[in-house]
Order: sequence, then structure tokens, then C-alpha cells
Amino acid sequence: MSPYLGFRVFGLALILVLSTFHRIDLSTSHPSNPVPPIAGARRPFRMLVLGDSVMWGQGLKTEHKLSYQVRDWICAQRNNGTCANPDDVDIYVEAHSGAVIAKPDVKDQKEEERFTRSTFPVRFPGEVNNAYPTVWGQVDLARRYYTENLIPLEEVDLIIVNGGINDMGPTKILIPKPFERKITEDAKEFCGTAMEAVLKKIVRAFPNARIIVPGYFPLVSLKTPPKILLQTILAAIKGAKEENAEVADDGSNPRPNPLVKRLAARSTEWTVASNDALEKAVANLNSGESRLPIGNHPGAPPQASLRAQFVSVEFKPENAYGPKETFLWKLVGREPNTELECADKNILGKLIVGDELQVHERPCMCDQAGRRNNIVCLRAGAFHPNTEGAKAYFRAIKSKLERILPFVGWT
Repeated sequence: MSPYLGFRVFGLALILVLSTFHRIDLSTSHPSNPVPPIAGARRPFRMLVLGDSVMWGQGLKTEHKLSYQVRDWICAQRNNGTCANPDDVDIYVEAHSGAVIAKPDVKDQKEEERFTRSTFPVRFPGEVNNAYPTVWGQVDLARRYYTENLIPLEEVDLIIVNGGINDMGPTKILIPKPFERKITEDAKEFCGTAMEAVLKKIVRAFPNARIIVPGYFPLVSLKTPPKILLQTILAAIKGAKEENAEVADDGSNPRPNPLVKRLAARSTEWTVASNDALEKAVANLNSGESRLPIGNHPGAPPQASLRAQFVSVEFKPENAYGPKETFLWKLVGREPNTELECADKNILGKLIVGDELQVHERPCMCDQAGRRNNIVCLRAGAFHPNTEGAKAYFRAIKSKLERILPFVGWT
């Protein structure tokens, strides 16, 4: 097989196993200028999570999701190092798998309204990859949630948000098509222009919130073992009929083949371009908005009063898909007699994702959303941050928050 043909075949196969990382504008009377909090008894810290499947925590148990690790850490900081009462930090999550970020155009408006309308809206479990509600629409849904629960929007303290990869389509990183726009161009549009628009909307909806925008990561690196890629191709092509598919780690990859080199280069292009666009979107927001109050703290760092901060998350080459030290959920051999609940027997052959929700939870969520036996939905955990990847995100976010925590009135 030629390197180019192998590259194309692998890309087509990934459509079956690479889930998405997983638009309506309501007017608001809330000003964009910050409003001083009302003095009185200490209220809960309020944290909002928006975005796609990375912010949702695809394939992870709740306590392992990066957002809940942040919640527990803030709770401990507010309570002398322990978190006996997690409700001291009120967390609300609108992020979900597959969410796109951009405001919907006319042709997408009706589909978005199915998920954002106030009367009997459609609601899928967060594990089910779906474009809607978009991140744009998630802002409206969050605003409605707080309003209906009589929580002042000025009390939302921290918002973590990402987005952009689903608008481009994650498979584009691995499946180049003739005459298609470059990855860098898509990153500028979706992680740059669209993200900046969403950030401005967030500021107007939640005028006191500080915003964290985490970056993305490479899917494939030169450390990704070719054997794992080939087994992934075979299993995806043969699907449920494959009886001998196994995915084993073949160790280091000192001499990557052309297929791995090509995929690694495109993954790197995406990571660099998307993170650069996200960082610029944050910088543009900060330059155009007034700063948040920090009280009388002469020694406070400049970022303490910023509306938003970009957070780069380090994934080393050995943390990409496949190696022993991977930070991503990968396809694994299915144990004998392991049956997935809410899915037909042997629908995945002997290949499943080694995440925490593959066997018992996600198949039933897919079934509930009308996607029973949908291979993409069932294997939606693949290529998403695993427990170690979520820890890497948490560490990066915590590092940013530690610098401003003493000056922002959260403790």
C-alpha cells in the first residue's frame, strides 16, 4: 500500500471511530461593564462550563472530568484546604459532545431552536455527539437556567469554554480533500473569529465572570505506533464482523512510517493554528472590554483583572494517541463475554474504547438519543482526553487560577 493510499484509507476509517469533540441570540439588558457584587453572607462560588466534548469530559466519570477537578480545587481553596461541602462551588455544565461554536445561519436556525426553545426542548445526554445546541446557544441556555433559578447573572464567577474543532470537523485533520481549505484557515475562522464572538456574548450575559479558554492537543504524533493505526483501520473496515481485531501497544516508534509522519504533521498544524487563534481571540476580547475590579491589591498581577485567559495544555509526543503514556482514550481489545448494555450483541466486534463509560453508560445514552448501534456514538470516547489527559488540563487551568486567586475575591 502506498503511503498516500494508506493515509486516505486510515482517514476514511477514522470516520467510524473518531467521534466529534464533542446558534439563536437572545437580547439581554445586562451591561457589559462589571457590576460590584452585593455585600452580605457568603454565597456559593458559581462556575459555568461551556463547549464541546473536551470540556464535557468524554468517557470520564464525573469526578474525573477536568471541570469537576477545578470545582473541587476551588472548593478546597475556599475552605481551608478541604472540600467537605462540594455545594460550596455550584457548577453548571452546558458543554456536550459534538457542539459547534459558531452562531447558526438561517438554514441551521430551526435545528438550533429545537434545543434552545423554552417549551419542551430536545435534550441529549452530554456523551452523545451532536452539533446542537451550539456553544453560542449554550450561553442562552445557561442564562435561562440561572434566571429561572433566581440566581443573579452577576454572581457567575468563572466560566470555562472551548470550541472550534467540530465546526471544521476533526476528521479533516486526518482526511485532506482536494481543493479543501487549509486547517490553518479553518482554525482562524472557528477558533478565532467565532470564539471571539462567543466571548463577547458571554461577557454581556455574565458581566462579572472571569473566563478560561483552554487549547486543543495533537491527535497523532511521531510516537504513535504504526501497528495501532493499522489495527484501527482493519477493525473499522471490518466493523462488527471482525473477530480477531486487537489493539496492543507495540512500544516506541523510533522510525515512523510516512503515514504516521503525515498524520503527525497535520495534527501539529491543527494544534498550533487553533491555539494561536484561541489566544488571539482572548487578547482581542481583553483589549476591547473594561477590566474587572480586584479591590485594593497593589501587588496583583495584571491578569487578575482580565476578562479572559487562554490556557495552553501540554501534550508531549508520547501523550498522543497510541503510546503507553497516551493522554487519550484509545481502542482496545474487547474482553470475552463483555456485552454492552443497550446495544446489540457483537455490534462492535472485539474492539471497543477503553474509557470509563463504554460498557454500561454511553450505549444506553446513544439508545436514548435514537442512535442505538451507531458506531460513532458508541465509540465516541476514542481520541478524547483520558484520566491523565483530564489531569493535564486541570493542572494547566489551576496554574493560571493560582496566580489570581488571592486578588479576585473568590476565597
